[in-house]
Amino acid sequence: MKPLPRVRRWIAAAAIVALPAAASAAGYPDRPITMVVPYPAGGSLDTVGRPIAQAFEKATGQPMILENAGGAGGLIGAGKVAKSHPDGNTLLLASNGQVTIAPLVYKEIPYDPAADLVPIVHLVDQTAVLYAGAKSPYQTFADVVAAVKAGGDSVQFASSGTGSISHLALELLAQKMGARFNHIPYRGAAPALQDLAGGQVPLLFTFVGSAKPLTASGMVRPLAVAAPRRLAALPDVPTFAELGYPGVEASVWIGLMAPKGTPQDRVERLSDIVGGMLRQPAFQKLMADNNMEVKGGSVPDFRKMMAEDAARWAGLAKTANLAAK
Repeated sequence: MKPLPRVRRWIAAAAIVALPAAASAAGYPDRPITMVVPYPAGGSLDTVGRPIAQAFEKATGQPMILENAGGAGGLIGAGKVAKSHPDGNTLLLASNGQVTIAPLVYKEIPYDPAADLVPIVHLVDQTAVLYAGAKSPYQTFADVVAAVKAGGDSVQFASSGTGSISHLALELLAQKMGARFNHIPYRGAAPALQDLAGGQVPLLFTFVGSAKPLTASGMVRPLAVAAPRRLAALPDVPTFAELGYPGVEASVWIGLMAPKGTPQDRVERLSDIVGGMLRQPAFQKLMADNNMEVKGGSVPDFRKMMAEDAARWAGLAKTANLAAK
């Protein structure tokens, strides 16, 4: 039998209902949980991971230890979790980059996201925003447009890694503008933002929460929002549609996942525990302050969303020829 195409594999996985596990969740968790963050410390995933870890310990009495394992667009950290013992004690703070998008971009990855990782709960979504460094020549998006018209290949864009939403957003913008940009991938949002603020790179798609301290200090400035409407956190920043480029919309989802074989009752126990945290007003306010939309929902809801996300980005990955060399 021929293997299913990558997007169809996600659709097939979304229809799978996990069988009841023999192991019991009684007394679980009974020891510290490790949550692997597949990017360097300081990125947007940490903005979600830290409060989740703190609330988890309050709810269960067991620490949740954040382990940042960056590199290869999140593949190293995700692969580590995929190959870990499936006892519910090692989890992945996942996002589209290493789960639904990676199979579309990389010819080879060290795991099969649809088969080797089990969804637990969809945590939050957040919208990509185009930022310029204060030392860059781009005061507004009109300046970027002018530079593209003068010679777009020379316009540099950093990203948080090949295959990240940061990368796909710039490729989507390039298509809409009929341009080609000089893409400079980093190992995560934090080092890319550091170089954006330092003037080593001029432009970056990233997220409000990640850029908040640098925005407040004036070291970076938002130019445009990749969303259908303006963000409450950046009410004065126009959307790309307002600027003449409709359809430039990109967002990242963040969720909790476990390795294949994790007992289903433990997955459901984790989903219930973390789902309760998402409903807490303090957590919702913190996420809103960082322009993150709290999601939640069931495990099947999460599977369905991932299948839809993979299908959404498949066309761009093909037309923009995003396969990593």
